[in-house]
Amino acid sequence: MATKLKKLSINYAKTLIFPVGIYLVFAIIALCSQNKVFFTGSITSKIFTDSVTSTIMALAIAIPLSGGRWDFAPGIIAILGGIIGINLGMSMNANVVVVLLLCIISTIILALIEGFLYIFIKVPNMIISLGVVMVYEALTAIVFSGSGVNIYNNTVEYTNELLFFSKQPWCYILLVAIMLFTWFLLYKTKFGADTKSLSMNPRIAINNGVNEKKNIILTYLLVGFLLGFVALLNACKAKVEPTNNLNSASLMYSSMAPVLIGLFLANYSNMPWGILMGAIGMNVLTYGMQSFGIDSSIQTIITGIVIVAIMAYTANRGIMKEIIEGIKFKRKDKTGNESTNI
Repeated sequence: MATKLKKLSINYAKTLIFPVGIYLVFAIIALCSQNKVFFTGSITSKIFTDSVTSTIMALAIAIPLSGGRWDFAPGIIAILGGIIGINLGMSMNANVVVVLLLCIISTIILALIEGFLYIFIKVPNMIISLGVVMVYEALTAIVFSGSGVNIYNNTVEYTNELLFFSKQPWCYILLVAIMLFTWFLLYKTKFGADTKSLSMNPRIAINNGVNEKKNIILTYLLVGFLLGFVALLNACKAKVEPTNNLNSASLMYSSMAPVLIGLFLANYSNMPWGILMGAIGMNVLTYGMQSFGIDSSIQTIITGIVIVAIMAYTANRGIMKEIIEGIKFKRKDKTGNESTNI
């Protein structure tokens, strides 16, 4: 037991290397350049509060992706679900819990529609999701007369109530609860086991009794549930406008880096924790560059380089391991003793 806990602790410590490493790089540069902006409380607060929304969105993207289904629709589902759920809630002057429930119901329905289309039309999910994005984006310009949703267009008291879950410490409590719930479903239930087996080898999994259609529906049910929280938290940042021309994908793409990094870090821990570390690390990178006044286009280039470097390492870990083992082998002489020459 002690050995297992020690190994587990070491693996979780490894996941901290990414966010802590990036923070240390910016901290050293800030100290050397006497840039005090990076160390302000507002920057630190934004890093962690923004990580809440990006982590939940990344989980909604990563769960289908881990099952081999690439989906472009989470962004528009969160936007349209927020427009419907929040406007309905505000029309009834409902409290924030009811508004959140309405968002969750809306996003679950929108996600399940996509899931059923995927099952019955039987074309690749990537194509289905693109069609869903275009239809849902058109609906954002129709529902509620295309006005979007603006929770700040209320009295100060009611606006503050709707902002409840976006404020500290409640946003962190909400995030912990969602991460624990997601972890339990992915690692302690038949749904999680079926999702993993389908991602590894769908044909063998189905032959062994895994119900793929049921797994798809449960996956989109979970995705819709997660996106309900994103819908409310996203609306807490600013007015949500109707969208078109696949612009809704920007909400999804902003969380793609935590997804890719998180799936890699999940090898050392679990998916929710890995994605959280990826989200924090990417927000440190983003706000670190902003604190130094780096141009947004340069920020995009640097972010892309970081993601490509991590993905390159992930894809070539086996090759790198073979190279290292080959070097170690060459250092041994015929008797098996270590040689000082390579």
